[in-house]
Amino acid sequence: MSATMDEFDDIKPVVTPDELPASDRILWQGRPDWWRLALGAYRLKLVGVWFLVFALWKVGATRHDTGSWAAGFENAATLLPALGVGAGLIMLLAFLTARASSFTLTNRRLVMRYGVALPAQLNIPLADIDQAALKLNADGSGDIPLTIRGKGRPSYFQLWPYARPWKIVAAEPMLRAVPDAAAAARVISEALVASQGGQRAAVQSGRASEEKRSTSGFSGAQPAAM
Repeated sequence: MSATMDEFDDIKPVVTPDELPASDRILWQGRPDWWRLALGAYRLKLVGVWFLVFALWKVGATRHDTGSWAAGFENAATLLPALGVGAGLIMLLAFLTARASSFTLTNRRLVMRYGVALPAQLNIPLADIDQAALKLNADGSGDIPLTIRGKGRPSYFQLWPYARPWKIVAAEPMLRAVPDAAAAARVISEALVASQGGQRAAVQSGRASEEKRSTSGFSGAQPAAM
């Protein structure tokens, strides 16, 4: 069986048992945390830093031209509405993305559903997963990138925001912003070991500042039924 990616006009955000083959049993289901999605995939912190740097530049430039710190801060304050609108749009997009996304693990496959405007489904048989890594955040949430065997994988832009960062040419799927990621990784690890006869190391753990490197493959990305 190969991994497949499908797109739908209308699809439920969460996989239900009646959609699965009779031999599949749901082991775990999760949805991304919208706030962590905003910070990670949508780079909310980076946007804030950009506005801060620009504001400091305006303060300095105005102070240099007028000799007044008050005028500098008053000029920089004009950026606040733009910052509020920009941050608000990012948080709204992250919230909608999280609400439209879900991860479902069964004893035979991992299914990722996501997409606000155009819902998509990525169906990855456990037998095709070489390895899963774990990157934990301080609050217990985390990311779980997957190493997949084979070729013909979906592109980075098809997978985004659930693509491993900077793996643009050889794109890798990633469960992003998973709450209680350590527990989720443990269940995924047990399922991978069980499906592959204990032949592969399933999950590598990493700290928030250290993400393990790995290679990936994607076996057959033609549309197909689950």
